Amino acid sequence: MGSFHQPLVAFICGIFILSTLLTGCGGGEAVQGDPQQIGTNFPVGAEVPDNRYVDQYQILVFGNSHVRSHNLTGLIRQLILIGRPGVTVDITVAAGGSYLDERLYNKVDLAFMQSRRWTHVILQGQKYSTTGLNSYPIDDSLMWLRAVKAQNATPVLFPEHGQDGHRTEGSRVHQLHQTIVATEPGCIAPVGLAWDKVWQQEPQMVLHEADGNHAALAGTFLTALVFYQSITGNNADLMAYVPQISLSSEQQQFLRQIAAATLQQHPACPF
Repeated sequence: MGSFHQPLVAFICGIFILSTLLTGCGGGEAVQGDPQQIGTNFPVGAEVPDNRYVDQYQILVFGNSHVRSHNLTGLIRQLILIGRPGVTVDITVAAGGSYLDERLYNKVDLAFMQSRRWTHVILQGQKYSTTGLNSYPIDDSLMWLRAVKAQNATPVLFPEHGQDGHRTEGSRVHQLHQTIVATEPGCIAPVGLAWDKVWQQEPQMVLHEADGNHAALAGTFLTALVFYQSITGNNADLMAYVPQISLSSEQQQFLRQIAAATLQQHPACPF
């Protein structure tokens, strides 16, 4: 089952230490609280800061086990360095694997996000139902978008890809995130939609690991390409072949085209 899937909420990973380029996740005890007690009085409806063309990318990732698969964050960093020669890229993965509502009220993650000058904050962890029969509040995701923008950073929501055999899940999760940015402007990396497009054109391509949930190398590469273009604005289709990645030139080219086509149809950001 997916890492943030409901109604049975389960944590997949153990606790990992917060560090740059650490691709772990874990369960942390969340402390529920009054939003007024943790300083969440942020401007509503602010424009999304445009940090595509900076020389120093400072990226914070709030995620779970999906950011572990084949070193997703390290791969995003590698693609940015290739596609934007001369820039520096620092990606930090926050400790734990909690949902965004739990991260908001644990009095740790919000403070850490506010402690540094980030250019981008990737937000994974809006609760959703695997069946589509249940719904969960989006208020805390809205609060995260406002908090990130208040730091002049670009918030990028990370809707998960669907599980193997669940071909409508990715689009449904993307639609949920669209309702979030329709209320509070932000960016959405159309990960699930890109995976859906692969299945439509190359249904035999293996995007999942054997567990049917986490990304195999091809799926991780596709997700990294979507984030690369969402973060930098560079066309993923123009990325050169990367021999260090154990996918053939033809496979890489196909996945680059899929990422670029998806973002052309579903731009990540409102700029």
